[in-house]
Amino acid sequence: MKNKDIEYWISLSKQIEKGDFVKFSGCTKEQVNWGNNTDPEGLLVYGGVYYVNDVIVKSSHTKLLLRGVEGKFNSVCFEKM
Repeated sequence: MKNKDIEYWISLSKQIEKGDFVKFSGCTKEQVNWGNNTDPEGLLVYGGVYYVNDVIVKSSHTKLLLRGVEGKFNSVCFEKM
């Protein structure tokens, strides 16, 4: 397998999907403002693990809807578990 093939499969395995658990790794103001995402301040706990209820894929970013938390959050602020 070539390096590009390996990189492609690794990137696919990191994609967040509905039903996944994710860990909140923090957001910058720019990441929150990009695409009018919900500000996680006061809603999410740094390092907290959340269940993904739904995923909304946009042209240049992805939003996550989390179980038990109102809002749409930028996926770059999370790590797939």
